[in-house]
Amino acid sequence: MVLLLGLIGNTVWAARQMLKVEDIEKIGRDYMLDTLEWNKDRLGMKITYEGNHILLPQGNVTVDCKLPGRKKRIGRVYFMCMVRMSGETRKRLRLYADVKITYDVYRPIRSLKMGHVLQPGDVELTQLKSDQVLRNIISDETDIVGHRLIRNLEEGETILTHMVKKIPLVKNGDRILIIANKGSLRVTAPGVMRQNGFKNDTVRVENLQSRKIILGTVIDSRTIEINF
Repeated sequence: MVLLLGLIGNTVWAARQMLKVEDIEKIGRDYMLDTLEWNKDRLGMKITYEGNHILLPQGNVTVDCKLPGRKKRIGRVYFMCMVRMSGETRKRLRLYADVKITYDVYRPIRSLKMGHVLQPGDVELTQLKSDQVLRNIISDETDIVGHRLIRNLEEGETILTHMVKKIPLVKNGDRILIIANKGSLRVTAPGVMRQNGFKNDTVRVENLQSRKIILGTVIDSRTIEINF
């Protein structure tokens, strides 16, 4: 806020005060940062007020802003600010925010063919700023490594969930080792899978010694653990 001074005789007086454009935009930015329901560390924003500086009489000035509707918005978002003095609205201002969100995404460091099983050295984690809500992105390496590509990928292309397929650790018919632990006692037996399974899945497995079908947990590609 800037005071504009006048001179009558030897007396200096404050005739007007100016609410500058940059002050209006800062007030708008502070309001939107508090209002938008995004992680503040991921939020990027530029506020624009296309009007001019505002001249006001002397007195206490408040600026109240309001964003109608949803608070989790992105792209160009319009909102209003009211300039008030002594409870009276002096100006209604229309501002807009250009809102971007930073996402963590995985991208291949080289072109990869359909059917390739992704390894840690195939991809890199990068950040992507977007003015749109991005869906189906992958930001956890465990959802990448060991998964099979179901289409070709170009170098630098953002990997989405529908581009990869999880590979079962064990498959129906695989020979595995059944391990049963109880305290310090450990019992093992040969077994064969009776369904596909991913890590930590509960699966059906046949004990080849007893010929019974039992349930166990997938530990790795060769081991099923049961409780007894």
